[in-house]
Amino acid sequence: MSMRTRALVFSTFFGSCLAIGLLLVSLTTNHWVRANPRRKSSSEAAGEVNFGLFYGSQQLNPGFGVRTNPVDVYTFVRTENTETSFWLWLLTTLGTGFGLLACAVAAIAAVLKSASGAKKGGTMVLLLAANISAAGAQVVAFVSWLVQFFQYFQHNVLLTEQQQQHWYSTGLAYLGYSFYLVVISTIVVLLNITVLLYAKRRELRDRQRLEPPSEDKNQTAIMLY
Repeated sequence: MSMRTRALVFSTFFGSCLAIGLLLVSLTTNHWVRANPRRKSSSEAAGEVNFGLFYGSQQLNPGFGVRTNPVDVYTFVRTENTETSFWLWLLTTLGTGFGLLACAVAAIAAVLKSASGAKKGGTMVLLLAANISAAGAQVVAFVSWLVQFFQYFQHNVLLTEQQQQHWYSTGLAYLGYSFYLVVISTIVVLLNITVLLYAKRRELRDRQRLEPPSEDKNQTAIMLY
């Protein structure tokens, strides 16, 4: 493998590291969904809701002080929404986690492949498989969350008791930056795949150019001579 091809493969290491960083921030921040609830018959009442994949917070101000309520998103999904909502949440969580693992494998494989001078394609296959798996897992994650948002969170991010107190969030929720980090990470991994396919093509072309002529070609050349 030529130095240029090795450089192309090694560049995907940085892409995988970037994707890992984006996914870690996405998993550890509570801004997958944000909302600004209101209270009926009270213009002064306002609130702010932030949901992550695992934890969140609800800050509601009925007009005489902010009341902060921590939220366990898993419990909220199980108790306030339907069973379908739970499976969508689970697909999002597993997809993001598996995407993080696949990106880590891709980063290690990129270093091994770029440092090796061997012509065997096993590491390249692993590298491509890891990146494709990472992209697929992340697509599943953000598509599941999009369905979750438009089907459930867009209509309600409040507890039943809060709704009984005339709070509402219908049409007041929007996707937060934690969600968009997964989308950006997916784009980065897709760029990695594009680079790897180009590097694989260059490697095959270089290998064909450096292959010694076959015996049949040698015999033909001798006969012509």
